[in-house]
Amino acid sequence: MPEFLEYDPFTGLRTDFSFNEESGDATIHYTSDLQAVVDHTRALANDGATDGGIKRGWWLYAKIPPVVQLQMRAKGINIHDRDSTNRMIAEINANYPHLKCTQKVDQGKKLIQVHDLGAKS
Repeated sequence: MPEFLEYDPFTGLRTDFSFNEESGDATIHYTSDLQAVVDHTRALANDGATDGGIKRGWWLYAKIPPVVQLQMRAKGINIHDRDSTNRMIAEINANYPHLKCTQKVDQGKKLIQVHDLGAKS
């Protein structure tokens, strides 16, 4: 049974720790309830609320919670690395479409800027 370490109410990220005495393996588990994010992104996508910025050079394509950032990082996708942008968009379209704030699909033709609104300084 994992032992609770911390909960970050800002990001919704819960951290647990487990240790297997037989193997000596220690594991840190990150979990998050994404339902509020999914409900928000679905509402934005259904309303087309973020699509107006496409021609003006800004567009909220998706909201990527910290736990999903960690999952992408495990696949070698760093959302803050411009060289990973096309892989990030492809990953969102293929595996995280519920995090998209639009019904449209970005084809990677323009430079996408990633803004991490959840970063702590």
